Amino acid sequence: MPVTFGQPFKTGDWKHKETGLVARDNFNQPVPLQYDDISSYRDGSSRFAVLNAQLSGLQAGERRIINLFTGSASAPPQLLPSNPAWNLSLEAKIYNQQVNVVTFGDRNGHTDGTPFLVGEKIVMTITGPTTESFQQTITSDMAGGGYITLTKIAEAFQQLVNSQSQTYIGEKIGGGYEKLWLKTKNPAQGAFQVSFSYSGQAKIAQVNQSNYEAPQTWVIDGQDLLKQQISMANASQASANRRFHGPVASEFKLAIPFKNVSTGKTHDFLTARLDTRMFEGGQKIRTNVIIENNWTFKANPKNVTYEMAFKVNGATVHQQPIFTHYHHARWQKMLWTGVEPKVQLRHNMRYFLDSRAVWNYDLSIRVSEATLAAEATNLARARTQQATLGPMGNAFLEPSFGSTGGRPEIGPLPRWTALYLISQDERARASMMAVADAAAAVPIHFRDENTDSPINTVANPNVSTHFNSNNLPDSTDPTIWGPDTAHQASYVYVPYLLTGDNFYLDEAMFWASWNVFSMPASYREFGKSLINRQQVRGSAWALRSIGEAYRIVPDNHSMKSYFKTVLDNNLAWYKQNYVVNHLGSPMGAIQHEVGQTPPWQNDFVGTVMALLAENNEPNAKDVHDWFSQFNVGRFMNDANGFCAAHAPGYYWMNADAQGNYFTTWNQLYAANYPGDVGKPCSSIAVTEGYPDNAGGYAAYARGMLGAAAGAQAPGAAAAYAKWKAMTPLMDAEFAKDPNWAIVPR
Repeated sequence: MPVTFGQPFKTGDWKHKETGLVARDNFNQPVPLQYDDISSYRDGSSRFAVLNAQLSGLQAGERRIINLFTGSASAPPQLLPSNPAWNLSLEAKIYNQQVNVVTFGDRNGHTDGTPFLVGEKIVMTITGPTTESFQQTITSDMAGGGYITLTKIAEAFQQLVNSQSQTYIGEKIGGGYEKLWLKTKNPAQGAFQVSFSYSGQAKIAQVNQSNYEAPQTWVIDGQDLLKQQISMANASQASANRRFHGPVASEFKLAIPFKNVSTGKTHDFLTARLDTRMFEGGQKIRTNVIIENNWTFKANPKNVTYEMAFKVNGATVHQQPIFTHYHHARWQKMLWTGVEPKVQLRHNMRYFLDSRAVWNYDLSIRVSEATLAAEATNLARARTQQATLGPMGNAFLEPSFGSTGGRPEIGPLPRWTALYLISQDERARASMMAVADAAAAVPIHFRDENTDSPINTVANPNVSTHFNSNNLPDSTDPTIWGPDTAHQASYVYVPYLLTGDNFYLDEAMFWASWNVFSMPASYREFGKSLINRQQVRGSAWALRSIGEAYRIVPDNHSMKSYFKTVLDNNLAWYKQNYVVNHLGSPMGAIQHEVGQTPPWQNDFVGTVMALLAENNEPNAKDVHDWFSQFNVGRFMNDANGFCAAHAPGYYWMNADAQGNYFTTWNQLYAANYPGDVGKPCSSIAVTEGYPDNAGGYAAYARGMLGAAAGAQAPGAAAAYAKWKAMTPLMDAEFAKDPNWAIVPR
């Protein structure tokens, strides 16, 4: 029974360059063990490794413990069959579907165009597989030439088409404003034409975004490439495509473009990556089939609509129904040749958290059966509702990242990830992994054709996808997604820590890389790759993603030095500008605008910086202590005129009308809470920041203080204890939503 998992280590526990790692079970019997993809601390000890173990005699329902010890090095690698019974092939039927984009009105930016008038009639006729007409009369709320009224016209026609037609479908993608995308429900139904009957003066325009073509078949066959890699492994020859090769498991990374069966042409965008892991001398083979549409420099990137058959030895083992694969997105499907092991693995979570790979979540929380049962119900419902999106479904994620309001994915870790760390229940795990897979559908994945890795902004200092300075090939094809940094979650970091799967390692690198080059090159000082010139919360989450990637990318990976450089550059910038040069408020607050600071967003930065400080990253401790003056001080200065009841604020003025920064707590308090000046702090109830909620500003502060105490910021432990006592109703809510349930170590 083979099992693969990721394992973080405490600093200094395993000096892998000096000694190996061995395993024994709870019967004190040796367990064959292999370790790979090691990421080291800066002191040289192992921070993280991917472990493969081979269990013997494991019975159904049996629980067995694997204990790890330092010891002798691994045994010699397994010998692999030269021609394994794998023969995996993929067959994609790709549809070139017609997509017609209709634009109502001729507005120019914020300048209204020629208006539609109340009572005017618009008849849209679609002629193709069927001929259908849809009529809309302009109502008072649709009249005009601005984006609000034009959007309502587009939405009205979308509703008409989708409620009346059996052939056509209308879509409003990413907001879309006055635009309506029209296509056939079945992409093989052929071409169509759109015409309008309208006698008014306003404008209606349309363009074919893509034209219909007959479906074509594209294939890949991985057997010969796998045989080549096996031959090199058995001969102890180095290979860039080999992830690991040892006594328990060997894994090969095979990248193959799809080819047209008729012409032999290679597809411009669609590539299969077959992460093929072999156990027991090739008797069991686990293949993670990853389909990517994410080249960076290929011209005219686009969505690809297809259905796909997965075949082993010519027999179909899985069929992916038709769906549209978004540009700059990817997805995965796991296949087994041989008997698939059915194993649930749980970590020693106390040690897992003590490694400081993640924050110290409160393991005393007991997640209720009702909460976990609801996870399974909600996930099943989401999958049913999103079935037509196929692998591009969003699971529990909000596709429009910038939507206002708190969401369960926004926090140090998403709600589902925190639920799993605390409970290690399979239902929480399923939600966490579904969200991780959904993140792969977001169009932020840019693989450099020259390096076969995510974009390196040190080597490519000018690249940017920012709308003001985009210099990469762009796609006009619609997706459901509107990504940003300010509302971004940590989707895949913990899934990689748990599984060791290369898919999630690549995901972490894609997100961290995009968070840098989604900014204008000049904003990030080009090759320095700085992330500070954006919303305070955006800087926090971007820095978190960079730190995550640096911690997990293996030492021998080509991107390791890149993420080290980017992390070091950003921490050095924060120290130089805040700690040394005292940028902005001398009280340690980060500005949103001149003279204004959002305390809750400062808490985001403080929480992220605390984990970096706990991991002894250069300059992180000094920077965290500087910001903790403000973040911790808000809770500990009752005697100096600032009552802690108001500490979880929304936006505060922290400078006077002349732009002079406040330097004392009573100045800050008087400017923002003048009605409470002079009142005893004991008389002021905690009502600000949703103190009885697990996802409000008060909860952000609780998590920040727990993290700050773990990083040994001055006064943080006392501040945490005080704030916990002041927000007692929050604890019960953390059992349902624990993404801010961080406690002092």
